[in-house]
Amino acid sequence: MGRCLCGPTSYALSPPYDRIEVCHCIQCRRANGGEFHMVVPVTEQQVGWKSQNRISEYESSSGKFRAFCAGCGAPVYSRRTRRLGQLRLRAGLMPDLPRPSELKQQFGAYPLPWIEPLARTVARPEDEAI
Repeated sequence: MGRCLCGPTSYALSPPYDRIEVCHCIQCRRANGGEFHMVVPVTEQQVGWKSQNRISEYESSSGKFRAFCAGCGAPVYSRRTRRLGQLRLRAGLMPDLPRPSELKQQFGAYPLPWIEPLARTVARPEDEAI
């Protein structure tokens, strides 16, 4: 279900995973390299790692750890020490993620003003990707 850009970090996910959180805070934007990021909150028991030997973690702030693939640098998940057993998987690693029943937006006061109109633009065909 999910894998990094270079492939070695991969997992299958057990339901339910029908909630997605979108965050616009500057810390998440910097960690993700984009103007917002999307995560799927799950428990550790829901994640069946096929391979995780290339995952590296760093403590980005007190008690918050961000994990990435050491091979390609793809962000994989984050976790907090005060929320034992919970992971926030990066939605971009899951190409077939179903439509969520709940979409939560965090730090909605911080998005760049052009993000919402951009979401309504017509998508390019893949062969015209930037």
